[in-house]
Amino acid sequence: MLTGGGSLGAVQVGMLAALHAYGVEPDLLVGTSVGAANAAYLAGPGSTGARLETLIRLWERMRRQDVFTVDLRRWLGAARGTRPSLFSGAGLERLLERNLGYDSLEDARIPVLVTATDLVTGHGLLLDSGPVVSAVRASAAVPGVLPPVVRDGRTLVDGAIGELDLLGRTAALGVSDIYLLPAGYPCAGAGPRTALGTVLTALSLLLHRQISAQLRDYVGSARLHVLPPLCPLSISPADFSQTSALVARATDATFRWLEARPEATGDPGVLALHTHHGRPPQPDRHPTRAPVPVPGPTKGLTT
Repeated sequence: MLTGGGSLGAVQVGMLAALHAYGVEPDLLVGTSVGAANAAYLAGPGSTGARLETLIRLWERMRRQDVFTVDLRRWLGAARGTRPSLFSGAGLERLLERNLGYDSLEDARIPVLVTATDLVTGHGLLLDSGPVVSAVRASAAVPGVLPPVVRDGRTLVDGAIGELDLLGRTAALGVSDIYLLPAGYPCAGAGPRTALGTVLTALSLLLHRQISAQLRDYVGSARLHVLPPLCPLSISPADFSQTSALVARATDATFRWLEARPEATGDPGVLALHTHHGRPPQPDRHPTRAPVPVPGPTKGLTT
């Protein structure tokens, strides 16, 4: 299960690389927002190891303008009330069409579910069929930032907003273990300095609180494994210049977590909101282990 977090989605790639190297393979992927993009890519054709290697390279090449392309006329239209969002979504659509490698969610190599929110009812949805590109675009459609997506007569926006017990719904599918990969949020530094950074940080905090509440109320039969988010962290969810460092640092942190494997890996305290005064120490930019995925044996039914 992969949460949202803008450019911090690179953290999930490092987590996935470490899990793969440790032999934890997914039989089902559930993604929200940028987590939906990562999940949909990983579920594409080829092997998990090969997909991870190319996903790492894709993140290393990615720049903010690839997704959030500046268009002054569109910004003016949004200010006047004639445009539904500041950015068109065309950049994200191109990125997905060029890289996913399949057309429909039903064609995924690994079953993948994508969350979205009905903008009329506020209900959260799990998309499991239909065009994969529009499903991921809907899940990542941050209101006011990227345009809503119309699917089957519904107007859909970011899956982080809707009312949906994602842990409970996933456990009800009969999985034995759920691995939750939180992208995290910037808990250190001076806070966001741009409008885009402010919106994405606020959405990351919202999703973080929702998942924490679901953890506290969880009564499902599947075992929970909550990977600790990177901490301290000062990188904005709108900053795509540090993705290589995020991948490498998350790989190293996940390896250390896997080696320790505490018994209470479903403790909601792992996701408790907090802050650090001042700027964080060196780990933000100086990872200690290279994020190279190593093939390993499959271990059970996991999400």
